[in-house]
This record gives sequence, C-alpha cells and structure tokens, in this order.
Amino acid sequence: MEQFPHLNFFHVVEGKARGFGGGGENERSNGNRTNRRTHADFLSEQVTQSRKEWLTDFSQREGLAQLSSEIQPVLLEINPDKLKAIGFSLLDFNIEIVSEGDEGLIVAASLDNLNALEEKIRGFIDKKHGTGKIADFWSIVDGDRSSWKPQHILSSHLLEMWPHIQDDQNYQLEVGIAFDRPIPIEPDISKRGGTKRHENFEKSLEERDSLLMDRQDHFEEFVDFYGSIISSFIELEDSFSCEIEISGKGLKDLVVNYPFVFEVNEKEEIEISTVDLGASTEIEFEVYPPEVDSPIVGVIDSGIQENHRFLENAINDSTSYIPSDPSTADHVTPNGHGTRVAGAILYPDGISHLSSPYVLPVFIRNLRVLDSGNGLLHKYPADLIKTIVHENPDCKLFNLSISSKAGFRRKHMSAWASTIDELSHYEDILFVLVAGNLSRDTIKHYLLDGLNYPDYLRAPFCRIANPGQSAFGITVGSINPGEFEDDDWESLGEKSEISAFSRIGLGIWEMTKPDVVEYGGGLVVSKNLLKLVKAHENLAPELLRSTLAGGPAHSKDEVGTSFAAPKVTFILAQLKKLYPNEGNNLFRALLVQGARLLGRHFLQPSLESIRHFGYGLPSLNRVTRNSDYRVTFFNTASITAEQAHVYKIDIPEELRRPEDDFDILVEVTLAYTSKVRRTRQRLKSYLATWLDWDTSKLGESHEEYKNYVLKEMGGNETIYDKSLRNRYSGIPWKIGGQANHGEIRGVSRSNSTLQKDWAVVKSYDLVEDFSIAVRAHKGWDKNQEEIPYALAVSFEVLGSNIPIYEMIRIENEVEIET
Repeated sequence: MEQFPHLNFFHVVEGKARGFGGGGENERSNGNRTNRRTHADFLSEQVTQSRKEWLTDFSQREGLAQLSSEIQPVLLEINPDKLKAIGFSLLDFNIEIVSEGDEGLIVAASLDNLNALEEKIRGFIDKKHGTGKIADFWSIVDGDRSSWKPQHILSSHLLEMWPHIQDDQNYQLEVGIAFDRPIPIEPDISKRGGTKRHENFEKSLEERDSLLMDRQDHFEEFVDFYGSIISSFIELEDSFSCEIEISGKGLKDLVVNYPFVFEVNEKEEIEISTVDLGASTEIEFEVYPPEVDSPIVGVIDSGIQENHRFLENAINDSTSYIPSDPSTADHVTPNGHGTRVAGAILYPDGISHLSSPYVLPVFIRNLRVLDSGNGLLHKYPADLIKTIVHENPDCKLFNLSISSKAGFRRKHMSAWASTIDELSHYEDILFVLVAGNLSRDTIKHYLLDGLNYPDYLRAPFCRIANPGQSAFGITVGSINPGEFEDDDWESLGEKSEISAFSRIGLGIWEMTKPDVVEYGGGLVVSKNLLKLVKAHENLAPELLRSTLAGGPAHSKDEVGTSFAAPKVTFILAQLKKLYPNEGNNLFRALLVQGARLLGRHFLQPSLESIRHFGYGLPSLNRVTRNSDYRVTFFNTASITAEQAHVYKIDIPEELRRPEDDFDILVEVTLAYTSKVRRTRQRLKSYLATWLDWDTSKLGESHEEYKNYVLKEMGGNETIYDKSLRNRYSGIPWKIGGQANHGEIRGVSRSNSTLQKDWAVVKSYDLVEDFSIAVRAHKGWDKNQEEIPYALAVSFEVLGSNIPIYEMIRIENEVEIET
C-alpha cells in the first residue's frame, strides 16, 4: 500500500440547497407591462414589417434551393435574465431558438411567419393567459438579413472574406444546424398513471427522432443543390454538425436565408511541429513490458514505429484511420511525431538517466490519423474522435497532441471540442489535449514588430487552439526547462516561465485554460536585428524518435506542447493504476490538486499567471500521495440540480493552538461533467447542470455552515443567522467563486468545470472543523439528471516541520487499507 495515501471523506450531509441572489424584475420588462398597448403596438408593427420583408425576398427566389416561405429567420432582443432560466424556450410562440448571442440577442426561426407571436401580442393587451412573456420580448431587430445574419453566424475569418465570396468558387466548411427540441422529462413508471405517461414519453421521443431526421434530410437536400455533405452528422442535444463543400452562391443562401444554421466555419487545419537538430548518443538498457493490469493509453497521432526497441513491449494494438492506408507506422519525416508522443508517455523524463531494467508504465494503443505530411485525411475531426472512442471501448485515457493552427473561435464551443465533452461525460473517458503552438515565423514576426516576449502572447491570435477549449478535457501548455545564452543566441524566457511557442488562455467563456503545464521545451532568439528563432538542444526535452528514415533512437531536437501533454498523460495513467475503478472526474481533480504555480506565481498570482500556466505544474508525488506535512481527502458522488452536499473535516486541537503560529495551505478542487449543447454562448447555458463549491468561514462551525448551505435536510427546513455569519472572516482565496472576489482579478473559478482554489491561513485561525459544500445549479436540463463529480481538499504545512498527516487521519477516523 502506498505510504501517505489520499483519504476518503468520512462525513457528508445532503439536502436541498439554499438559493441566493436573483434580484427583482427587469426595469424595461416592467415598463412594458405598465404600458401594454404601447409595447404591443410597437411589436405588432415590427412583426408586420419583418414578415413583409421576408415574403418579398422569398417571392424573388429564383435558381436557388428550396425553402419554406413559412419558416422565417428573425433576430429577437429578449430580456437577458430570462435566457438564463432553466429550459428557456420560445416554442409556445412557434419560434425555435437557433443561437443565443450577447445581451439578449437571439437568432431564431419562426415556424409560422410570426403568426403565433402576433396572436400572443394581441392577447398581451388584455392580459390573456399565456401572454406574460411578451413583456420580455423587447424588440424584433430591424435590418437587412444579409447584414445581421453573417455577423452572428460566420467565424471572424469568414466574415472578413464575406464581401469577396465568389459565386462559382467552391468552399469546404464546417456547419452547425440547430434543433431546439428538448428531450422531454421521463415519467416515473411506478407512480399512478405512470405506464400511460411513459407510453406518451416514448411516443414523443419517436416524434422528436422523426423531426430530427426530417431536418437532416432537408438540410442535405439544400446542400446538394449547391454541393455536397462530405462527412457524417455529429449530433448533440440541440444541434447537428457536419462538413460540406458548397459553391459561393450556395454559401450566401445558406448564411442569409437558411433558417436553422447557427455556425459556419472554415475547415480546421492541423498543426504539429517537426524539426531536426542532429543526432544523440545511443543508450542501451533492458526494457520490460508493463504489468498486466496497467492501463491502456490511446495515442491519436501520426502512427508509431512499433518495432522501436524502447516502445515495442508497450504496444497493445494498432489501427489506421486514414482512408485507403492501413499502415500504422509513423511516416512523418524526419523524426516522426506519434513515436515521440508515445515515448514521452512511457519515458516522461527521457531515458539517459534510467538504469536497467526499466518496466514500462502503461500500454500504448496506436491510433493513426495523420499521414506522412501531417495531414488529417479523415475530413471531420469530430466524427473521427467519435469513431475512435466507440471502436476502442477498453481505452479510457487518450492523448491528442494535435490541434488546429489557429486559436479557438469565441462564439460557440466547436464541434470537435463539444464532441470530446459529450464523449467524456457519456463514456467516462479522459482526453489530454494541447494548448497548441505558435510557429517560429509567427514569433519572429511579433518580435520584429516590437512586441517582446511574453507580451505578444496577449494577442488574440495566440489564444488556445481548438480543441483545447474543451470544457472537460485536460489542456496542457508548455514551460521552459531552463535558460541558455551564448554570444549569438539567448533563450526566450527564464526557467519555468511560459514557453515562447505555447498558446495561452483564458479559454472560451473565460474558463481557466490551460489546465496545467509541463516542460515541453524552449526557444532561443538571435541577438542581432534579424530576430531569428529556433530550438536548441539545451532547451529541448529528451524524446524517442522514429528511425524509419535513419538516425538515433532518441534525441533532443524538438519542442512543443505536443511533448508537454504526454508527460501529463503519464501522471494520469499512474492515477488510473491507483484507482482503477474510479472515473475521469477523480483523475482530473487529483491532477489539478497536485499542480502548483511556480516561483512568485504561487503566493502572488496574477491573471497573467492563470492565463499562462492554468493551475500550474503537476507533481507526481502530490498527485498520487501525501507526506508527513500534507494530507488530502477526496470523494466521488453524483448530484442533481438544486441539491447540495456538505462535507466536514475535523481539525485536531494540536494544529490550532493559539500559541502556535505557522502557515497552513488549504487547497480545494472540484471536477465534474454534464450533458452539453452547442447553440448557446455561455458555460452555464452550455451545461445541462453546473456546479460550484463553497467553504465555511474562519470561525464558523459545521452546524452553522450546514444550516447556511442547506435550505432543507430530511424534509425539514433550516434557518441560519445571517448577521452572525457576516461577522466571520472569509478565507482569502486566490481566485474566488466570482470574478473579482479573490486576490486575482478578472477570473472566477466557477467559470470552469475544473475548479481549483488555494489560500494560506494561520493555524490558530482554524476551528475544530472545516466544512465544504458542493452545490448543483439548474442549467437547461428539465430532467435534472444526476451528474458526477469529484472533490479533493488538502491541508499542507508551509515552512515548518510540523507532521499533520497522521494526526488529521486519526481525528477523522479514517482507516488505511493494508
């Protein structure tokens, strides 16, 4: 048994969470209720004008694909507060939401030329039943559809190209189509009338499936008029996506007139780097296969040289996903790529320091997707990822050291990233992703323009690359392993600072991204005015290399986030060994719990610290075990919306004596997954249910805190003393539960599904118990299904040799299995 293992929480209380905040009704909506006729007349005029413009345009359609005149694209301005409500829908008005934008703007499709809305508007004057929502319809936005629709639907690059789209030119694109038909609540068959209600439920599911097929068929007919669909459909709860090839004429019709399109993007271009700096000294040692119960890591990459003497004993199985090319070898010249990635998982610190024999830590599943030119011939990454996961059900951990060449798009979660999220939740798997790399030419360009390292990383182009914005994947950035300088060259950045090539966060919707960093290498720049940028062997990690084109079996000649990510995959695989029956949330939580910002960033972090490093560099020791001076508790559970789980850790009296004065580091991490949908543009609208965590204040007892968090326990209502709670001091968290609530301004831990925070408190400020709550909040899921989570809490003594592990374990009555 591991010495100083992580401990399970001993005490947890469940109940209905107390709600806070909410505020009053919106002033503008209240004004509409007060002046009903004025508001109704205003909307009626907009309805009439919008319908007239649509029908006039429709009557002039010639030589274009078939559409229905009754289904009309509209841009609505809605009370933004209402968009946050669970299950917000406009289907009562025969309007389907296509995309949620900023400040209450909604791209929508009226299914009946706005007739149902018009009827509700008339009833609003006389306060007829079911018309109250009209007060929250602020306006039907005027304007030319050919102007507002591209702004809401196109990627920024395509929007720049829009005036120059040629009718007779073909374009390969990714397209997202909305399908706002929520899955109904499944009735309890054991209750009275449950059988009949369940029959109706099954019937409604069949009707939904039929409507989805109709929409997909109609979209295919529309595209076929101008081109073709070139991939499978990827389906999520509220949409489907695919890749198409379409003429410029068809693209214009699709964007301006097709009512259900919510996203059109250029196809992803894949980025990996390969260079060749030279040879390396050969090393000989004996390599043993992994233990039979070792986990399998799927390496989705360019293939692997499977007969490589340092790799062959780890290869579990191989598949090529390249059409008409069954080879699973790594043909990328000159050194390979997948071979290097696999080697970094098996030998995270290189091989030159190893003694013989060496037991390989994991099995490798070789999943080749890139050709010899680093091309992704399978046309649609989202479809490819889904196929790989479904064909490898025994593989629960995947390394994807592949990303797009550009930063993620800021409006919607991409089809690639959202597919990773959906698979992570439903299949309970974990993807390790890369932050992505900047090319050396790009860095040189910034330097010549006067943007110094690391300032140029703040440029929008340098943000995390797709699919690294995934809400549930572990995204890894790179930091410098050292420093270098000679007469002609100097390193870009100091040791343990962000690598000059590593893309940075924050992620989409202000998520904390990257999640962690590892040593992926550094770059040097020439001291002359040319600002040449290159890799240097003193700053490159030691990696295996493919020998298919000749050369040594290992070398130090490449850098990149591609080689930082597999080092994190290695750590996660060790967790999988320790906890073979646990799910991906525990691995995410313990990985980040064992990560730490380095140097000044740890105790004095800034927003830049989070953008560069996420939660920092994970330590294998902290991730997998504790010490005399550190103790970690964890638990995994499931929770439904509007519920809370309150945990308690008893603090020994010896640790909180008034006469003692030492610093205690408190760290908390929560990880969870949920169902997702793509058409929304906020994390809490993307997720079916979202979670956050909170802790007791300094001096607050468990009983007081429990009554504060839980509105009901066992069916009985609780009360708490608000004035008393306000007198307690909060824990000085570095990030905080809301933006600007912690020491770091401009970021909130609740904006992520992997939420870590840390604080340093004096030992004498602790009380006899420390309480923490996990709270579940309504998202869009009317069924309010349980969602899984993992929670980790650590205490560590800083700067003093005060052993705490055993005293806290005994205080909490946790027995260690032997």
